[in-house]
Amino acid sequence: MPKVVPEYKEEAKRRIIEAAIDVIAERGCDQLTFDQVAKKIGVTKGAVYWYFKTKEELITAVLKRFRTDFERTTFESFYNRPIDEMLLQIFDRFTLTDNRQRAIFFEMFALAVRSSDVRHATRDYYQGLVATFEDAIKREQKQQLLDPDADPHTLALLMVALYSGLQNFEMVWMCPDEIKNLWLDGIKHLLGPVPATQKKEQKKK
Repeated sequence: MPKVVPEYKEEAKRRIIEAAIDVIAERGCDQLTFDQVAKKIGVTKGAVYWYFKTKEELITAVLKRFRTDFERTTFESFYNRPIDEMLLQIFDRFTLTDNRQRAIFFEMFALAVRSSDVRHATRDYYQGLVATFEDAIKREQKQQLLDPDADPHTLALLMVALYSGLQNFEMVWMCPDEIKNLWLDGIKHLLGPVPATQKKEQKKK
């Protein structure tokens, strides 16, 4: 009989997902096995199967974990700040500074081509990221800090596209400071000129 992870069910699942993240970052999705995940947390392979029936199910859980992290982000601290400061805070929150995250981020694209489950999970991940950016844009528009006529969904899609592309650049080409400057310039072009109301507030400060 398999040894069950000796914690509450959700905590046990969290530990398994964390171990899977480590294995994927070290070896890639193709080399992920339940044996390796079990070894990371000191349980039997059967204990991992107790919570995840297939490797695809476990990989999908890893993606959902990243999506949940993004959805927990709130933008309250970004309000009523100069646009440059706000954009840098957003970039710092979402950039893949963790090498594990970066490795998994790119592994998922390769695996999504061959696995419909992972493809759907990857799509859900991106939809969650777009929704998070879209919510921030709408809130800024309500406070007249961004153009109220701009379409929030379109802007959010473009921001996520820019974010994803910059992750590629940082991995093989540019240093973090160059990436941040590109982010600021790119988003400024997308969002357009700072509204006059915000310029007045900045001058008061």
